[in-house]
Parts: sequence; structure tokens; C-alpha cells
Amino acid sequence: MTVTTIRLNKEEEKFFKAYADLTGENMSTLFKSALAEKIEDYLDLQAGLEAIKNLSGETVTLDEMMEELNIDETVSR
Repeated sequence: MTVTTIRLNKEEEKFFKAYADLTGENMSTLFKSALAEKIEDYLDLQAGLEAIKNLSGETVTLDEMMEELNIDETVSR
């Protein structure tokens, strides 16, 4: 297992420690979770931007989509 050091000033340490105490998590878990979430958000954004670039320009209405998917209007609304 690798050890990584994060330098915090007193205010940052107090802030993060208070949150750790509030959630019952240790600081290591909180930092790893926060960083993983940040990376996932970035990857989701990149995937979304790529999808937007690849849009065909064709759109359909909600009613058209419901009809195409054979969804009964009374069930979904």
C-alpha cells in the first residue's frame, strides 16, 4: 500500500476533520471517495461532451418516443 501525504493548513484540517467526525468516516476514506467522485464527474462530462459532438441533429417528441417504445400514455403520465 502506498502512502501519500497531503499538506493542510490548520483551517483545512479542522474543516475536513469536522466532516470526518460528522460522517463517521476516516480522513483517508473521505479523501479517496472525494477524489474518485471528482474523476467520475470529469469522465461523465467528457462522455457527455463527446455524445453532443456526435448528435445527428434528429429529435423526436416525447409522444413519438413513447409510441416507438410502445409505452401506454396513461401509465407514464
